[in-house]
Amino acid sequence: MLKLHSRGAGFWRSGCSALAMLASVGVAHAQEASTRLPQISVEGDGAADETGDNLVAKTSDTGSKISVPLTEVPQSISVVTRKQIEEHGALTVGQALRYTPGLVAEPGGGNESLRYDFQSLRGLPYVGSHFVDGLKATFGVGNLGMPQFDPYNIERIDVVRGPTSVLYGQGYPGGMINIVTKKPTSERLREVAVGVGNDGKLFGTFDFSGPLDAEGQFLYRLTGVGRRADNQVDLVGEERLAIAPSFTWKPSDNTSLTILGSFQRDPEGGFYGSLPEAGLLYPLSDGEYIPRNFFPGDPDFDRFEREQASIGYGFEHRFNEHWKISQNLRYIDSSAEVQALSALQLIPPTTLARAALYGDDRTRALTVDTNAEVTFTTGPLAHTMLAGVDYARSVWDQEFGFSAMVPPIDIRNPIYGSPIQVPDSPATAMVFSSTRQKQEQIGVYLQDQVRWGNLVLTAGGRYDSADLFSDRKSSFLGMDTSGSSDQKDDAFSGRVGLTYLFENGLAPYVSYSTSFVPTLGTGADGVPFRPIRGEQWEAGIKYEPNRFDGFFAASVFDVRLENALTTDTRPGRICMGQMGPGPCQIQSGEQRFRGLELEAKAQLSSGLSVLGAYTYLDAEITRSNGPDLGKRPVNTPEHIASLWLNYSFQNQTLLGLTIGGGIRHQGATFGDPENTNRVPAHTLFDASVRYDFGQKFKDLEGLELAVNATNLFDETYVACSGKSYCNYGAGRSVVGTLSYRW
Repeated sequence: MLKLHSRGAGFWRSGCSALAMLASVGVAHAQEASTRLPQISVEGDGAADETGDNLVAKTSDTGSKISVPLTEVPQSISVVTRKQIEEHGALTVGQALRYTPGLVAEPGGGNESLRYDFQSLRGLPYVGSHFVDGLKATFGVGNLGMPQFDPYNIERIDVVRGPTSVLYGQGYPGGMINIVTKKPTSERLREVAVGVGNDGKLFGTFDFSGPLDAEGQFLYRLTGVGRRADNQVDLVGEERLAIAPSFTWKPSDNTSLTILGSFQRDPEGGFYGSLPEAGLLYPLSDGEYIPRNFFPGDPDFDRFEREQASIGYGFEHRFNEHWKISQNLRYIDSSAEVQALSALQLIPPTTLARAALYGDDRTRALTVDTNAEVTFTTGPLAHTMLAGVDYARSVWDQEFGFSAMVPPIDIRNPIYGSPIQVPDSPATAMVFSSTRQKQEQIGVYLQDQVRWGNLVLTAGGRYDSADLFSDRKSSFLGMDTSGSSDQKDDAFSGRVGLTYLFENGLAPYVSYSTSFVPTLGTGADGVPFRPIRGEQWEAGIKYEPNRFDGFFAASVFDVRLENALTTDTRPGRICMGQMGPGPCQIQSGEQRFRGLELEAKAQLSSGLSVLGAYTYLDAEITRSNGPDLGKRPVNTPEHIASLWLNYSFQNQTLLGLTIGGGIRHQGATFGDPENTNRVPAHTLFDASVRYDFGQKFKDLEGLELAVNATNLFDETYVACSGKSYCNYGAGRSVVGTLSYRW
């Protein structure tokens, strides 16, 4: 059981004061007038039905695997709707999450998010935190072929903060990000769009959906996107082609089957290199900084190509008003070939030593989740019970090579085109490995949501069995460093939460939850590592106004991570790793993350909409054998805040015009475990202008022009996760989109 010490108790008292303040604000807001926008009916995901034209979502089936109001989930949950994705002109998942509390949407500064979706939740790693339609979507630590999901095929994004192992199995206690894809609609939908922007941005999209027969028994949807762009870094580009067909069969009102497919090819993946802290955080010896457009690689060497395909289905059958069964399944195959030159260190005054990297990755994964939902009463208690079993099997193959036998490059006078040998074999690489990882997990879970008047108790438990196998054939400077691991882990995870639903829309809650993550490898004694365990206490209050479209939330939390790996400092403890003999590791590390999160979303009848978010995070490495003891984790800001205002003009002269603006602030971080490398805070401004021609000119109904600008004033800022792993953040981006719907 987690104990709150005196210092933590003071923090909780302060947090509870903030919750009380939010409650008083909520009561005042409840007097506002209301309006409800039209909805688009979407088949397949009950929680997605409401979000088509709405900024504010009211329900989700991610937090509890049953479709319930957000106020009934005893945990922090945010929903980014389709409307918000479009208003912000998001081209990546990270961009879509920029105004969401409790996470760092783009830990690498944003320019890297054009290749991968990395987010840290409550200061904890992104590993395994991404799901698509409720099924795990990312596998393998260090997977260069990790799939990325284009926002154009996304209906909404649900972000659950805190442990989710009770329903979804292994995962860090920071939370999960569930991407809900577009599904067939019962109403006809037609949309095409083209867009252009700075840095050579050019794209086109289409989205067609509707019934295939008069009775509406057969529905379809087909979305597609093609895009290309240059980059703020010279000699770098990105390209994408993606298509996502889906089909729904509804033989009756009680039964539906939706087939979901997708294919995506990325011939180029943007910039994903790194630079040293010297020249980014402070000037070089010549007094100048490294230019933001400097490319440390070589256009004749660097390449990235990824293909990903998936097929799956969602099935649902309701026997009667009390019983329902559901099954979701997906198979995904994702692969990538990567060659890159990365900076190793600075050779004064202005030369960079570089290394060549090679990777050939492929991941195949099958996930299936089957559950039954039943409602019943026992005396004064109303139950909604969920019982289920899920299964996941993944195989990850990787060839990886590393070589430092690369010509250096002069930052002030870069010369490209030098012959560089690809480290794609033991003969050409200093370090080479061929690895296969297999993982198989089966979990059984049970949850009961019990109502007694306005009181809601949510309690659940889950038992998981995970088999992990890794076989690595590797060498380091000709030395055989091969190794293998075969282990089985079992874990129980749980959650219990209590919520009280006031008639005025206020919903205070408290919850306790746990998590686990299997850890491959062994210590000096040859015993396999135990799972990393997490636990969290959370208390908060949510407010859903009765008289206008809004959602407000505040929470305080305390997350503890145990069994973290740290260096084994006992004498004579040497283990063979991929890079040769080195110190062993031991599971005595612990980390603590506690903080406060605030969120406000409102869409008012006056044409004004508001998004506000604030995060305070107190993070510390509480047990470690390394120099990070007592330090703040790398790249973890203490403060994150954002505010977005959108206004649609109501007068006849400017009818159809909508303007928006936002501000994003991220506090200072540390770029190294010792906390000696301080990365300054940054504040960025965004803006948008949209014009709906149809509101003023009936003959042009469905035609809309939008211009979105991010980092409007082209602020230069830096993100670091190590002394040689720094990058400039994304500079100004301006994109214009012309769309037509009919």
